[in-house]
Amino acid sequence: MPRMTLPSLFVLSTLPGFVLAGQPTADDYLASKSLLLEVRYCECQATRPDSPPSDLLSDFLESSNMLQASISGKDKGFLSSQEFSMGYELRPAEGSPGTFNFNYAGEYLASSGDSSGYGNLVLKAGQWTSLFGSHHENETDSQHTDVAVRLVKMGGS
Repeated sequence: MPRMTLPSLFVLSTLPGFVLAGQPTADDYLASKSLLLEVRYCECQATRPDSPPSDLLSDFLESSNMLQASISGKDKGFLSSQEFSMGYELRPAEGSPGTFNFNYAGEYLASSGDSSGYGNLVLKAGQWTSLFGSHHENETDSQHTDVAVRLVKMGGS
């Protein structure tokens, strides 16, 4: 096979339709999957006691840490940070577009105490759902840890 010289590469790079490959960006990897899994966790309260698990408090959304993963409609994986870890499996719900069965097991190591949870629930794309958390009362205050998740269709909210 003949070797390409620098002048040959220069000539090829000036031809229409010939592009030298550049370094991939994070967005290149993100765009390869159809969904974005967002997990938020915080040493704060996610929902009011009398609210459904999808009605997250705005303070929680503003104060929480976030992990994101680009995933497909059927996926299995693991997310982690210094304080939080979670394994998950996602499968489309039969007969219900935009709805997914979500199995998970997670642990949040907060300064106020550890919290963990596991389960199987139904996620609707775009809707936040509270996964697990803890609540401790003492003489002076109330301490919360909470974890919430949502799926976002790429190019949507």
